[in-house]
Amino acid sequence: MTATIKPIIEGIKTLNGIPEQGKRFLSVNLANLDVVELMDIVKELGFKPELVQIPYQTHTEVHALLWHGFIVDTPPDLEAKFDELATRINADAIRYATGGWVTSMP
Repeated sequence: MTATIKPIIEGIKTLNGIPEQGKRFLSVNLANLDVVELMDIVKELGFKPELVQIPYQTHTEVHALLWHGFIVDTPPDLEAKFDELATRINADAIRYATGGWVTSMP
């Protein structure tokens, strides 16, 4: 039997914890953070956050999605914004994930 992950919050976007091949995202887990303070910081950095959920096999996390798209479309200042964000909030709450390229083994 295959385990199925079911989102627990209806009506908000669901994001896979591992981005699709060739894509990446930057988000912040809202658990244990002051959300009002976080929103002030991310808006100051130029982000327009979107509320998303990321389901895992054992739990679902609610995140503020800051950027999501193809790797080739990554804004040139995203790394600098990531670094600034990591100095201003708990860096463990930040998820910066990139989908890998699938290679076949002989």
